Amino acid sequence: MEIEVIAGDIIELQVDAIIINLFEGVEHPGGATAAVDRALGGVITQLAGQGEIKGKLNEITTIHTLGKLPAARVAVVGLGKQQALTPDRIRGVAAEVCRSLRKAGAQRVATIVHGAGAGGIEPERAAQAVVEGSLLGLYHFRKHITKEPEYGEIKKLLIVEREEGNLPPLERGCLAGKVMAEATSLARDMVNEPANLMTPTDMADRARELAKSYGFEFEVLEREQMRELGMRALLGVAQGSRQPPKLIVLRYRGDDSAKSTLGLIGKGITFDSGGISIKPSEGMGDMKGDMAGGAKVLAAMSA
Repeated sequence: MEIEVIAGDIIELQVDAIIINLFEGVEHPGGATAAVDRALGGVITQLAGQGEIKGKLNEITTIHTLGKLPAARVAVVGLGKQQALTPDRIRGVAAEVCRSLRKAGAQRVATIVHGAGAGGIEPERAAQAVVEGSLLGLYHFRKHITKEPEYGEIKKLLIVEREEGNLPPLERGCLAGKVMAEATSLARDMVNEPANLMTPTDMADRARELAKSYGFEFEVLEREQMRELGMRALLGVAQGSRQPPKLIVLRYRGDDSAKSTLGLIGKGITFDSGGISIKPSEGMGDMKGDMAGGAKVLAAMSA
């Protein structure tokens, strides 16, 4: 999904849907929500007064504009109690509303930055949360699915701010959110692969690709090197598989002034067959996720 930060009036945008918000207990909206409400003849205020829109966390009300706005529909998403709003809640809200609009067939969507105004969240953090939630909420793993998806995809998300001078922090937040979400999706992709397609060799190949893309130093310890170093615990585990073990090392060196070293270590056992005789068989398929720690380290390095 392409994401763009723009200056403008959200009620003038010709998109499939615009996303606005409402806090719980608010019957008379303000800001962009109030502007949309006026353009729609007060329907949001009316629905709030009737109790149909309550503003509860993750509540989504879709209103078809029927030509009153250039946008085809308006999604009013509940933020919950104003004093309880956090970036994590913003992420959840963005995820829920994007999934709802994808199901409705929307391809071009515009949103205000939830929490950046009355919510009291710093604009940069709020924008980052919106982007993270939107991208992660729309994530799915279809690599091995041949059936056509039931729904299309949201192709573009516009982050809309009325004042052009306020764009820089939103742009920084959006960039950070995109980087974090893409890294998280990388880890999800690796965990979601079946174990026969995410072997130790496959993991090492992924790490090699990251090293090439981002300029990391790359090293893989093979079985003989592990024996020389006395890594008998790791080699003992590896005896349970025909697949050769790999110990992956990526190094990123900061500038010359860096005085400290940070080490990230992640478990990369690509299928945990240990204790197979005492584990319930129905849970064994999930043991491919035992390499999630290693996947997270590779994802963190990519970020």
